[in-house]
Amino acid sequence: MNTIIYIILGFYGLIHLIMFIGIIINSRRRPAGSEEPGVSIVICAKDEESCIEDCIKSLLDLNYPKEKLEIILVNDRSHDRTEEIMLSYVNKYSQLKYLSAVESKGRLKGKANALEQGLRVAAGEIIFTTDADIKVNRNWIKEIMKYYDKDTGVVAGYSVIEPEGLFAGLQSADWLYLLSVAAGGDGVGVPISCVGNNMSYSKAAYDEAGGYEKIKFSITEDFMLLQKIHKDTKYKKTFFPVNNDTKNITLPCLNLTQLLRQKKRWAAGGMGELNFGMLVGALSWITGAVILSGWTYLDLQVYLTFVLSKLFIDLLVIIPAVKEFKMYKVLLYLPLFELYFAVYVIITSILLAIDRKVIWKDQKI
Repeated sequence: MNTIIYIILGFYGLIHLIMFIGIIINSRRRPAGSEEPGVSIVICAKDEESCIEDCIKSLLDLNYPKEKLEIILVNDRSHDRTEEIMLSYVNKYSQLKYLSAVESKGRLKGKANALEQGLRVAAGEIIFTTDADIKVNRNWIKEIMKYYDKDTGVVAGYSVIEPEGLFAGLQSADWLYLLSVAAGGDGVGVPISCVGNNMSYSKAAYDEAGGYEKIKFSITEDFMLLQKIHKDTKYKKTFFPVNNDTKNITLPCLNLTQLLRQKKRWAAGGMGELNFGMLVGALSWITGAVILSGWTYLDLQVYLTFVLSKLFIDLLVIIPAVKEFKMYKVLLYLPLFELYFAVYVIITSILLAIDRKVIWKDQKI
């Protein structure tokens, strides 16, 4: 048994060493472009009255020529004051556009349906997407645009949670780890994933991929679009920079119910396409199982070696982002994060085995 445990640990370390090399590559990529084409930002919001105003204010403060920027606010059939807040700003600022999404008559559901409707009216050469619970970096658009050339399909960035308090701190470590793995995969030429709250893509690449109506439906539409553009269009180049100017701030889940729904949604979406990320996910499940149960059947020395080695490996993966974003406080939560991560990975897999349907904004999909 000890030999098997060390093999698992060695394989986990090898895969993450590859990711670390990719992260270093992406850390050292510094943009050189200077073009400022027309840009469209699409934000879909459903019942987001608590945060949409702060998001809009941050978008209005972007350091990008106003005449080249349109911000499309898509109200996805909200039942609260989201529409009212959106319209109050649309009436004041010419770069803002309002769209009321309608229920899809086709196979598109959830956020992908609202996004697709927003993209129909987008005029920009480059599309940016974000969420209502995001405060964007003032230099977000200007810095991301520097990574684009004629062959680039997708440029993604980090969204981070400020580590204030235990629950938010654990989520902050989690987001840094997951997005660092994604940046690492991109750095070695194997795009794994990205988040739609900090994603951009060429409109030409989106159209060549067929748009959301043609892409296989996924509850994690950002993940599926990244895979489709990279594999099936001529825009093969992708970037996931570790760059403080491309980093946005997102809000943590407020409770365990929200958190488990989020994790189940991400896991279900990630299973929709065979890629390198599934190997990382499988290793996370196995190592999580060892952390939760290994103390019952392993020698104490072997068990502690396993746990401490995994902690060091995960630290290695996130440290470039921690240094770039100056988020050193998140390191305080890393030891407890190992237990947190193991627990939710196992629970999420059980929930998916019981029921593959996921909940997004109180909709079962």
